Amino acid sequence: MSAPEVAFVLPAGGSTGAVQVGILRALAERGILPDVVVGCSVGALNATFFALDPGVDQARMLVRVWEMLSRRDVFGGGRARTLARIIRRCDHIYDPAPLQALIRSLVPLADLGDAAIPVHVVTTDLDLGIARWWTRGPAHELLYASACLPGLFPPLHIDGRRHVDGGVLEPIPVQRAVDTDAGIVYVLGQAVGPGEDVPARMAALHVLLRSFGISRYARLPDPASLAHSGQRVVVVPGAPASGVDITDFSHTGRLIRDSVCSAHRFFDEMDRSAERVPFG
Repeated sequence: MSAPEVAFVLPAGGSTGAVQVGILRALAERGILPDVVVGCSVGALNATFFALDPGVDQARMLVRVWEMLSRRDVFGGGRARTLARIIRRCDHIYDPAPLQALIRSLVPLADLGDAAIPVHVVTTDLDLGIARWWTRGPAHELLYASACLPGLFPPLHIDGRRHVDGGVLEPIPVQRAVDTDAGIVYVLGQAVGPGEDVPARMAALHVLLRSFGISRYARLPDPASLAHSGQRVVVVPGAPASGVDITDFSHTGRLIRDSVCSAHRFFDEMDRSAERVPFG
């Protein structure tokens, strides 16, 4: 099998996955389409949805899906039940049913390998402490496991071991895309930490999420430095998302719109720079 020409990398990020949705739309509008997609957590969900029928129409449909999303669609409601799980010392605080239902509605696949183009999804094996990569297998279960924020949702048992969010170990899985030997790898969005705007008082959940965000992005390598000889890794910038809580979907519209514009400006500047390069 020949190496893919173009790979897309869709990182983790919870509600800030809206950024990669805007970038994805801009890429598709410019005729830049992937031969393979690599996704982690919310990026795995977006990547798989797009891989069903990669093109402008699918990218725009994903935008419409995100514009209708609310926190309740992912994390559900019922504060009393959430509090009860904390008191009972459960391994999670949110009901996984809304997230699982959302995945089933978005991805009508039985097997991950049935998408129109190859999809690579990562989960974290909680028992062995390693990243596990999947290109085949039960799509809904694997996507849930990849997006299963530890402590927030219950781990998924696969082959007798517990799996949680792939972003624990692979928040921006550039290396996996590079290892496909794609000629060019587009990373949809820049690595952004949890921001410096910290409230004076934080509830236990916010302490957990902020700590998780800090650990995920600590000491990440420059994506361009991972490229093999003859390969290019291009980080496509989107809207600034620093300080946006990963459970807060109230910024979705702005993040998508600004990311579409940011990505188009980025490629317009690339085109102008190429025109200024003298021949000879």
